Order: sequence, then structure tokens, then C-alpha cells
Amino acid sequence: MGNRWVRSIEKSSEAESNVGSGLPPIPSLEVVYLTDPARLAEVLPPPLTPPAQPRVHVRVTDIDLHFGEYHYKELVGYFAVDAVYDGVTGEYPLLIPIDLESAISISREKHGEPKKLASLELTRDGDHVEGRIARNGVTFVEIVGDVTETLPVPEPYPATQWWFKFLPAVSGSGFDGDPLLVRFDQVRTPVTVERVEGKLVLRDEPTAPVVDLPVLETVSITYTTRSSANKASVVGPVDPVAFEPYAFSRYDH
Repeated sequence: MGNRWVRSIEKSSEAESNVGSGLPPIPSLEVVYLTDPARLAEVLPPPLTPPAQPRVHVRVTDIDLHFGEYHYKELVGYFAVDAVYDGVTGEYPLLIPIDLESAISISREKHGEPKKLASLELTRDGDHVEGRIARNGVTFVEIVGDVTETLPVPEPYPATQWWFKFLPAVSGSGFDGDPLLVRFDQVRTPVTVERVEGKLVLRDEPTAPVVDLPVLETVSITYTTRSSANKASVVGPVDPVAFEPYAFSRYDH
């Protein structure tokens, strides 16, 4: 049977280092809205700075894949704000809820993705679509609407995310090593895009305080399928003292 606590390590190839690349197009219900610019600025750890527009991105994605007899399924949420670093505007995710426990620790430890366990659903019945994210018995994100129009499919386009990778100190204060800013570059390839008439409802949940970024104006609600080519890379260390106030929410269960 062998020792399952230990396994040989092979050096990862370039393709293997790319996070989530190579998946077929997957469906996603997505909302973009504008929030209070002062509130958005408050959630940005240095060295990130506020964007030109205080945009927030919310989505629920259903990854349901079959590889022969192997079935891989997870529902993933996303709650992110626009943020700027070194002249590049990207998305800074405050929370990536996911219903697959095995994906949480490795995502945090390897790439700095702010994943937390949650209950999610994404359903479509004809033109009616619904997406929900819940933790601790509270449905803190709810998107409900109806598809009203098929939109032109844009060409593949680049997108960037900013993540922070860090290790809380054994002492209980600060970090064991400087936190790192991680840049996550994507080329997103849409396959279908549909306009949705509906609403986004945010509710208070202490470990996922999305209501602290209120909806002032809904920019768009869409139901889309797309694939992406992705690559993560370390930008460099960040000031541990300046970053520490922003770290606790990643482990606040």
C-alpha cells in the first residue's frame, strides 16, 4: 500500500504553475456595481491604491467537469473591488467563497487566494437565473433575475487580480516572513454573454461583511460562459506592519 503521508515531488512544469488554466468554458452569474469610494479605499492594503471608479465585482460560478469516469464539481463565489498597483488596475478579491473544502488551504498557502468554506448555488430555469452564497446560516449574497438579451461576444481580453500571500506568526502577532503581493494575470475568453434584468441583495454576515461596501449603482448583471488562461507570479514583499490589519479577515471563520 505504501506510505500515503509521503510522496515524491516532481518539479512543476510551466503549464502546471498556471492556476485554473485549461478548463472548458464554465457558466457564471456576475454583477458589477459602484460603491462608496471612501469605503472601497478603506479595504485596500498598501501598496494597493484606489481606482478611478469604485467598482465591485460579485459572481457565482459553477465548475462541473467530467473527465471520463472522473467527476469534479465545485461552486465558487467571488467578491472583489477594483484596485491599482504600479499603474495597473486589477481586481482585489476580499473573499472567494467555495464549497470544496480540499481547495481552501492549498489556495491560501500556495497563491494567497482568500478562500473560505461556504454554501453556494447557481441555477438556471429557462431564462430565470439565481445565485446565492451563504455562511453560518446567512445568505449574504443573492442574485436573482431573468435573461433579457443575448449580447455580442467580446474578443478575448486581459484581466489582473491582486492577492496577498502570508503566514501568520507562531507568536500570535505579525508574520513569519514578510507578506507577498501576488499578481494573477488572466486572458478571459467569453463564449456566451447574456444581459440579466434582476437584483443583487447583500446581507450582513460577520465573517463576510459584504454590506460594508453598499450598492450605490448597478453597472451590469450578466450570465456568461467563458474560459481563461491564467498565471500567478510574485510581485514582491509588502510592509508587514501596514498589511497586518487587513490579514485577520482571511482567517476569521
